[in-house]
Amino acid sequence: MQRIVLSGSIVVLVLLFFGFSKFFATASNGNSLLESASKVDAFPSKKLEKLENTSIAFEKHIKAMYQKLNLKKAQLSYVPFKTAYIGYLNLKAKGKLKKQILTVLDFTKSSRFERLWIIDMKNQKLVRRELVAHGKNSGHDMVTSFSNKRHSNQSSMGFYVTDAPYIGKNGISMLINGMDKGYNCQARNRAVVMHGANYVNPKTMNRNGRLGRSFGCPAVEMHKAQEIIDYVKNGSCLFIYFKDMKYLSSSKWINLDNAKTFFAENIQHNAVNVPSRASVTRKNTKG
Repeated sequence: MQRIVLSGSIVVLVLLFFGFSKFFATASNGNSLLESASKVDAFPSKKLEKLENTSIAFEKHIKAMYQKLNLKKAQLSYVPFKTAYIGYLNLKAKGKLKKQILTVLDFTKSSRFERLWIIDMKNQKLVRRELVAHGKNSGHDMVTSFSNKRHSNQSSMGFYVTDAPYIGKNGISMLINGMDKGYNCQARNRAVVMHGANYVNPKTMNRNGRLGRSFGCPAVEMHKAQEIIDYVKNGSCLFIYFKDMKYLSSSKWINLDNAKTFFAENIQHNAVNVPSRASVTRKNTKG
């Protein structure tokens, strides 16, 4: 009888031992899972924080350049410049550009306005500001419509990469390659180029209440064409801005995330600081 009781006690002890072992193993696994989960949760938080910091730094960088270039005084608004710069970075990231030059044409402005700005991005310097014509079927004084079709005689919005100069019927001219599919990719087939034109001059503007118009080409003053083309030819960025929400939300070159990535990997450590209000005021006073 004692043997039977003793044997039963041993069985109970063995069962208890295995039960406690299983409990502690389960608890340990639970702790491990909790630790793993906390690590997984922590990683996205750090990644998100890094992205947020890059976004802030990128915005500060653009604003700093805008101030340093004194573009407000030069009457180039911040949004067209920011949009152009984002596209410039994305084109650069894809190896499409050979020159660190950005030309911005703001076609939200009157043709009587000097609405073309050429910026030396390497030295962060505004080089020049000029008159520029739009297509005769794009509007009278103000641009109201665009086209990518042949024989439309309209301007085409979007990003271009400048190509080689040549001598044509308008004298010195320059090929430009449209980079936005559906918006300006037919530029070469349409013979849309940069050239000088006699109708781009203040006299025509004062007489007609608007600048002369082209067949869709971004035409500049005849006596300035040589200098302008020589400076921007062969691989610089040219951007025709217009407040068209469909285009602005669909162009692959205005991808903010890609631009921020390029900025973080190639520019951020050398990014200029935002100048103080005093330094900006002194610069404006001298100008």
